[in-house]
Amino acid sequence: MKAVCLAVFLIASFGVLSPRVYSHPPHSNYTDAESLLKSEGFIGVFLVKRDGTDILRKGFGSANVAQKIPNRIDTQYRIGSLSKTLTALAVVQLKNTGKIPSYDTPVSHFVKDYPRGDEITLRHLLTHRSGIPEFFNGIDHSESFSPLELVNLTKFKPLEFEPGEKYSYSNSNYILLGYLIELISGYAYKQYLSQHILEELGLDHTGYGESTISQANHAQGYTTANQAEPANYIDMSIPYSAGALSSNLADLETWSESIATGSLISAADKEDVFAERGYGFGWVTSTVAGKKVYTQSGGIYGFSALIVIFPEENHLIIGLSNIEGQQPILKQLAATIAENEF
Repeated sequence: MKAVCLAVFLIASFGVLSPRVYSHPPHSNYTDAESLLKSEGFIGVFLVKRDGTDILRKGFGSANVAQKIPNRIDTQYRIGSLSKTLTALAVVQLKNTGKIPSYDTPVSHFVKDYPRGDEITLRHLLTHRSGIPEFFNGIDHSESFSPLELVNLTKFKPLEFEPGEKYSYSNSNYILLGYLIELISGYAYKQYLSQHILEELGLDHTGYGESTISQANHAQGYTTANQAEPANYIDMSIPYSAGALSSNLADLETWSESIATGSLISAADKEDVFAERGYGFGWVTSTVAGKKVYTQSGGIYGFSALIVIFPEENHLIIGLSNIEGQQPILKQLAATIAENEF
């Protein structure tokens, strides 16, 4: 696959749930979530909690076809843009410690020579309103890049629109945020996440992904649902702070519940993190089955992921798949389940 094709795929798969209401017509023969997932041929793991209680926690299909390993509830997966939710929290933490004066602090405060850096703020980056173009276009996905090299891919390119003018999803925003986290904190991105978020919450099975999957309990990725073709290779230095993390169901459940309960995000933080509607700081505020939700989806070669938090009802849906391009299907499944169960 040509490098430009990688760019198109990653832009789509790192993408998020639309801010508008999304739904799926309830199946006339719907009986329960597990039966729905089986009938749709879902491959991966799925969690549905209603009022804080499991109604489904189960793996489906194969994690590794060659080795005949099934997807289990503790299997790890690459999670794509779900990584952005942790990157955003790192910025919130640095702001709360005073290392960042304000979300409206310009990029030039930290990188003096960044073009138009006096106009682009951290808030613009967090909410995809900077105008910085997508950095994936035309790069070789087998190459390794440093954070600075990733930033430099778009640093001197013209902005696509005036900072703050509109919303336009670009992974470059979160690449620059990862680089700024390193500059401001003095830690490597993965080290900062480990010490200040992952260890704090006990997320022992979440971390920066390996370029070649070798862990016994990590699913292998596939391009299609028949799992006949392994996913294309990507050097994991490329998705970086925009989408390089791997995790499992239990860790993402803990992460989601920390967001819902505010154990790492204060009431004051929530006003900034969650937009009234649309894209906030790494999360989308939307509506599912007539209920307010905080959502994020993600994907990368061979993997798809979705979190849907119902903060007012204590419901939760998480879907992780080792098949690429499954975000629309995950959203449809989540909507159908929510409409029938919640």
